[in-house]
Amino acid sequence: MDLSRQVEALERALGRLGIRFLEEELPEEAHIDGGLCTVDGEQVLYLSPTAPPWRRAEVLLDALRRLPHRDIWLPPEIRQLVQDEDFADRPLRLVASRQASHGSGAKEDDR
Repeated sequence: MDLSRQVEALERALGRLGIRFLEEELPEEAHIDGGLCTVDGEQVLYLSPTAPPWRRAEVLLDALRRLPHRDIWLPPEIRQLVQDEDFADRPLRLVASRQASHGSGAKEDDR
């Protein structure tokens, strides 16, 4: 599954959980590309429209991990990433992690 399909799968999963997406440039001093928050009782995921696709995937994956996702269908590859604690506290490039696990020559340090 390529990065764009992973992003689409993550967005669909979050949508099924009732998350509203807002693409909005966040203040530069925030040093983030997005995140999940509650606004007037509604869960909203802010995403920077200028974030690179791999970073967008990280923000989406982090949000999905914080929500009750066990009862929704996820593609097996996405479910593995959600459950993989190794990725929980460090930046990841989803495609690089997939390539590294299949011996395509991508090194773990390249993530």
